Amino acid sequence: WGVYPYVVFTLFFTVPIIRMVFRPYTITTRASGLFGRRLQGYAMHLFHWGIFLVLLGHIAGFVGGALNFDFWVETVFYWSALIGGLMTLAGSVIALARRIFIPEVRAMSSQLDDYMVHVFLIAILGIALYQVIFQEIFGITYSAAPWFASIWAFSPEPELMEGASLLSQIHVFLALTLFAYFPFTKLAHFWTLPVNYLVRPYQIMRTNHNHSRKRWEFALRSDK
Repeated sequence: WGVYPYVVFTLFFTVPIIRMVFRPYTITTRASGLFGRRLQGYAMHLFHWGIFLVLLGHIAGFVGGALNFDFWVETVFYWSALIGGLMTLAGSVIALARRIFIPEVRAMSSQLDDYMVHVFLIAILGIALYQVIFQEIFGITYSAAPWFASIWAFSPEPELMEGASLLSQIHVFLALTLFAYFPFTKLAHFWTLPVNYLVRPYQIMRTNHNHSRKRWEFALRSDK
C-alpha cells in the first residue's frame, strides 16, 4: 500500500505516451464489429456508460470519504457506483460471452488482453457489488480515501488500509493491478479521447441501409 501505487500510476501515465510516440498504430481497439454487432452494441453501451458512472461515483466517494461528507458517500457514491457497476458488469459479461461463443470474433481474439481485461473487471466489480448488495458495506471510502489522498500527497500512509476488510483490500489491489495492466492493452485507446481525438479526421460509419443518406442513426449498435 506504500510503493505499489506509485509503480501502478507511473506505468498508467507514461506507457500510453511512449506507445503513442513510438508505436502509434498499436493504440487500437482491434474492432470486431462486423460480427455479432447487436450483442456488441448492448455490451459497449452498458460498458462505457457504466464505467462513466463508476468513475463519477468513486470520485465522489473518495472526496466525501476524505472530507467526511456523508451525503457524497452514502448517496452519490452508493447509487452512482451501484448502478454503474451493474451496467459495467453486464456489459463486460456480454462482451466476454460474445468473444467466446461467436466463432468469427473468437478467431480474431489473438491477444491475451481480449479476455484478461474482462476477467479483471468481472472480478473487481463482482467483489464490490457483493459487498454493497449482500454485506451492505460501501464505506470503504472512509478507509481508502485518506490512504488514496496520502498517495497523491507523496506521503503514503499504508497503515490506513488496515481498517478495510479483506474483500475491500482485494478489490483495491485488483483495481490497482488493472491500472498497471491498462496501458499495455487495447484499453489504452481511452487516451486518444483527451489527447488527439479532437484533431484527427472524422470517420463516416453508416450501415448499408442509411448509406449516402444525410441522416443520423439511433440504435443500440456499435458504429454510431
